[in-house]
Amino acid sequence: MDVLEGHLRDLRRLDDTAGGGALSQRYVRTELIGALDLLRNSRYTPDIGVRLLSLAGGMAQLAGWMAFDADLTAAAQRYQLLAIRLARAADDTNSVANVLGMLAYQHAASGKPAAALRYAEAAVEHTARSLPIVRARALGRLATAHAAAGDINAFRSATDRCRELLEHRRGDDCPPALYYFTAEQVAAESGHALVELATANPGKARRLLAEATEKLSPLADHGPANGFKRSALLHGIHLARAYLLTRDIEATASTLLRLADNVPDVQSIRCRTLLDQLQRHIRSRVHSPAAADALSAVDRALSAP
Repeated sequence: MDVLEGHLRDLRRLDDTAGGGALSQRYVRTELIGALDLLRNSRYTPDIGVRLLSLAGGMAQLAGWMAFDADLTAAAQRYQLLAIRLARAADDTNSVANVLGMLAYQHAASGKPAAALRYAEAAVEHTARSLPIVRARALGRLATAHAAAGDINAFRSATDRCRELLEHRRGDDCPPALYYFTAEQVAAESGHALVELATANPGKARRLLAEATEKLSPLADHGPANGFKRSALLHGIHLARAYLLTRDIEATASTLLRLADNVPDVQSIRCRTLLDQLQRHIRSRVHSPAAADALSAVDRALSAP
């Protein structure tokens, strides 16, 4: 069990680095099948049985996240629902809440704010008696859902509660699946949410976008050095969007050049699709030498084998 759980930790970090490429997805699905086979066909003590259920649930959650990262929405949701069933069988409400929150994030990213809010509210309800970091994670997902719905006040309320709980966490109270959830991650997610809020609230866009660029810049700049290359690419895309909405063409072009450097190391189809959509949008609306050079660099990076 120690070896199997260590393997799951390593696979999560592989996803942080490269994203949900085809080979990584296939490998995780194979590991999920192996965990389910052990549950069905081996003998074990009750304690080991619970750990096996948690392992299988973690693999299903990771398989679902990788499928979402590959723009395979239906498959992603099926794996996440399997993860919830396994977590419930293990009586692991923390994992149930985490997966519900991930479903909320996926629906928000797919432009379905009503569904995102339902899943996020369910996640918060499941964490009523959980550790501070688990409750904070659920509130962060709720903040994202409110941003997708264009509700500034509700977004700020959920974000403030999330940050307050995160400040009260201890170093030894973090479930394995939430290793990545830090104040920096909250800032990055908030930055993305502020860009969405700016598009939904044009009268307040200038202030929201200024706040978004302040939050997104650190992760977009330093993510590759920390090993979170996919995350850096994703949040860098939203940073470029923020600069574009403020009509800062020089900053937009500079951000695009950094994104082009990161593309070869990241297999995430979702990130590549978002970047391709962004560069097409910029090309149709912006005409400057700096933007043209940056767009050419992005195009070469996306076209490379």
